[in-house]
Amino acid sequence: MKLYFQLLSLTANGRLFVSGMIVVLLLSAIIQPLMASDNLLFVEAQMVGGYSSSIDEVILYSHHFHEAMQKPSVGFDFVKRFGNESRDWGLLAIQYRVAYQQDSKPRYASQLYNAYYKQKLPGLDVWIGSNKPAVGLTSNLDNHAVLLSDMSMKVFTFDRDWGVGAEKDMDWLKLSGSATNGSGMQIYNKHGNYLLAGRMGLGNLNKSNYNLGFSAAHGKVLEAMGYTLGHPDAQSGEYILHGMDYVGMDGSLRYLNIDLKFDSLLGEFYNKPAKAIMLRTGIHLLEEERLTLEAQVIYSKYVVFENFNGELAAAYKLNSDFTLRAMGDYDTRQETYKIIGQLYYYKPLGL
Repeated sequence: MKLYFQLLSLTANGRLFVSGMIVVLLLSAIIQPLMASDNLLFVEAQMVGGYSSSIDEVILYSHHFHEAMQKPSVGFDFVKRFGNESRDWGLLAIQYRVAYQQDSKPRYASQLYNAYYKQKLPGLDVWIGSNKPAVGLTSNLDNHAVLLSDMSMKVFTFDRDWGVGAEKDMDWLKLSGSATNGSGMQIYNKHGNYLLAGRMGLGNLNKSNYNLGFSAAHGKVLEAMGYTLGHPDAQSGEYILHGMDYVGMDGSLRYLNIDLKFDSLLGEFYNKPAKAIMLRTGIHLLEEERLTLEAQVIYSKYVVFENFNGELAAAYKLNSDFTLRAMGDYDTRQETYKIIGQLYYYKPLGL
């Protein structure tokens, strides 16, 4: 724990965030006796490393050195539910890491994922903060610890973005919408960047074992990968906005111990035709599904960039706190490969 706070102190964002968390916990202690609430706090840590044939070196990241996930890191996941004896009416979620960056500065980076408050209104939930935009499979995909890539890692959407959103869940039908900053994890807005997104989901994966989604997105966004923004203007140095217009379809299916997922987007990016599709299948084995084997292909094309990657992954739960993961990725365009390993620790603490 002492080392964890030493790492946080290396960045101004870390110091600011620790101060904010102290305020949150103090307020929680004051409010706790006045109303029913549930607190969940998880600590996490991960070691990530492997080999990349494209640079013929050992790497300490799973996807790209600019991408936030996955890197050696320590962090926490905090969820607080507010309510009374009859119902819950609010939720606060904060998910934070300090990650080691092998080829970027600062060496120890502050990473804020979830940082939103959700209010339950009659017939509608609304949220404000850093959350997932309402577009595609990524909006419902729990990818915080996994090694497999998704659309957000191909510059087609954002895993997290700052803004507001609303959702109405009718069990068999879920409607979601969001209006966000269009800059990803970093707050940056100087030229009116924005992203409007909406998704209609049919079916409940947890109850009926399937979900089919239809999405649309429109905006002027920044090219972002994690906290790194790209494509600055050569003269001014300001980051260039790009038009984004997509329609998409995604789906998830569970049959016995087999999972099937797909995600697809079609439209324009950089004012040029763009398209992407991801197919993923997995099988859960052993008692309590301790072993998961997955295979995935993901294709993307925009402007002059065209990529096709095949990936194989395995995850084995050593116990309730530790998970061991491995992934192999082959890039058919560059004819290069990566082999990545991860030891992931995630443990609940009582509050």
